[in-house]
Amino acid sequence: MSCHIFKKASGTRLRLWLDEAPPSMDSTRCRLWESKVFASGEGTPHRKSVAAEIARPVGGLTVYGLLSVTLDQSIYTQGLQVNVPIERTKGESWSLSLAPSYDKVLTGFAAEYMPGLFKGIEDLSEGALPSFGILSFDRMAHSDIGSSIDIFRELTRAIVRALAMEQVPETPGEAFALLEA
Repeated sequence: MSCHIFKKASGTRLRLWLDEAPPSMDSTRCRLWESKVFASGEGTPHRKSVAAEIARPVGGLTVYGLLSVTLDQSIYTQGLQVNVPIERTKGESWSLSLAPSYDKVLTGFAAEYMPGLFKGIEDLSEGALPSFGILSFDRMAHSDIGSSIDIFRELTRAIVRALAMEQVPETPGEAFALLEA
């Protein structure tokens, strides 16, 4: 269980939680899920949960997002089943974010960003995906003005790749590579 923060000279910050959840943020209590099954991959997971948070200054605003998943391989599935909550949850303010203090960050799943989660999975090659299991998105935080589908697409790629990491990234370059298409 660990938390790691990486910074770029541009001011972009990335925080990774490996086998632990972001503090003071409850898992979703959603009752309705959208599920899709993806072809079996070759990825070998070394972790059961990963969360990633990014704050990227762009002009006068900061692009922001936080996303968390858990992987359950206790039940054999044909391929990788991905569960995304479809109920909008009313978010509570989250003061522990990497976003600037003037930016209002809310926890909970916002429907407008959900397409980015499946798109992020689709971006990955089959080899990067776990060979089977149920991948459930369980935590999200978003900015009232600085979040987008694209940032959640990037975060999805990062957390799925991080599930298979054997070692923690040592440099910002290694950490930020998790976000790439």
